[in-house]
Amino acid sequence: MLFNVFKEEVAKEFGIPVQFQRFWLWAMRQNHTYRPNRPLTHLEEAQPVGQLREISNKANNGELKLFLEVELGRHFQPVSPPEKTEEDILLFFKLYDPSKKELRYIGRMFVKATGRPMEILTRINKMAGFDPDEEIELYEVGLVIMFSMLLVFKECFTAHLSLPCTGVKFEPVLTCQRIDKRLTFRTSELQDGDIICLQKFSEVVLGQCRCPDVPSFLEYVRNRWVWE
Repeated sequence: MLFNVFKEEVAKEFGIPVQFQRFWLWAMRQNHTYRPNRPLTHLEEAQPVGQLREISNKANNGELKLFLEVELGRHFQPVSPPEKTEEDILLFFKLYDPSKKELRYIGRMFVKATGRPMEILTRINKMAGFDPDEEIELYEVGLVIMFSMLLVFKECFTAHLSLPCTGVKFEPVLTCQRIDKRLTFRTSELQDGDIICLQKFSEVVLGQCRCPDVPSFLEYVRNRWVWE
């Protein structure tokens, strides 16, 4: 099946016209997290789905993982996605509410790699439903899969010996770094698909909740993973 035919099937299933669809390839980074990496080119979209699978899938497990970007205009109707240049970075934003211990997705935004977070604070506040001049804190959040070798002993009943046997433990670790709003996105090493969490600065200062800020909430989540 040609990928363009697949896009027509998506249009029928989800009501998103072909011309308003933009698909991205996923990629695994060095820290073993998956993020949307880049949009498909027009040449790639003219290829069969099988060839795209070979391009994107280095694990050879027969999967093709894509991210569908849809831009909504007035009345929440699909419109053409914004033009993307090499200087543009696609970022996803999540809002943390300490009173509810809730971290939820609020939107995405293209920014210039040479731009600074302080230049788009008004846009971020609008996305979060805050006043335009609300002071906020920004954090880059990621999920890293840590690999650790385990040394265990397995009883060998036939020889009556205890033999060492190594295994591998996979432990998810949430990383959280405060973003300096004065630095450029490139200097902060932000890339396409990165996730930025935000909250009101006043909530961080007051610290009246059990998890007053994003780092403490992620530590709480990590501890729940460990015990569960």
